[in-house]
Amino acid sequence: MIKQYVIYASLLLMVIIFFVREAIHHTKILSLKRKLLRLNYNVHAAYIEIVQTLARAIDAKDSYTFSHATRARRYAKLVAKKMGLEKDVVRQIEYASLMYDIGKIGIAESILKKESFLTEQEKDVMKMHTIIGYNIIAPMCFLSKIALLVLYHQEWYDGNGYPEGLKGDEIPLGARIINVIDAYDAMTSDRPYRKSLGTDAAIRELIKGSGTQFDPKVVDIFINDVLKIVN
Repeated sequence: MIKQYVIYASLLLMVIIFFVREAIHHTKILSLKRKLLRLNYNVHAAYIEIVQTLARAIDAKDSYTFSHATRARRYAKLVAKKMGLEKDVVRQIEYASLMYDIGKIGIAESILKKESFLTEQEKDVMKMHTIIGYNIIAPMCFLSKIALLVLYHQEWYDGNGYPEGLKGDEIPLGARIINVIDAYDAMTSDRPYRKSLGTDAAIRELIKGSGTQFDPKVVDIFINDVLKIVN
């Protein structure tokens, strides 16, 4: 009988030791997960700060651009989430929405701040900002995934945009999202050559351009979902 008790006690002790070890192991795993989450958050915050710093560099030449990029970031993130995109994709679009005008740093101030409409030659120079932006961002390993969104954010859904005349789904979805929010924010902001068109007029223009300049699905989500949140 005593031997049986000893055996039972030994087995119970082994079970207790097993569960204690498992509890310690589980606690360590949870601790590691928390550390990884904090690290991931810190990396994301650092990326955003770097991107915002680059955006501020443009502000020295065009004060409209940085505030424009800040609003675009909010719009882009909301549209991407409403479209059910994965977190990593939403994050890439968020970064791109801050960076897509970075190429303007290579455009002359006389064109950026011109108080009258641009000539055809000046428009051609301005169009180069997408390529300049791509060339700035592409070599940065942590931003390389958004380089194409910067390059193609002025492509039109019907193929009449630039720099390559891509059409429909040939254009990365993130670039199609940025195209819509870029146009809306430009229309609702005061520019050197004109005053804001106002929200209602800008919405009418987005609807008018749906299927030609803009992706219809992005326009629908932006107008019917996102603007209801931000306005």
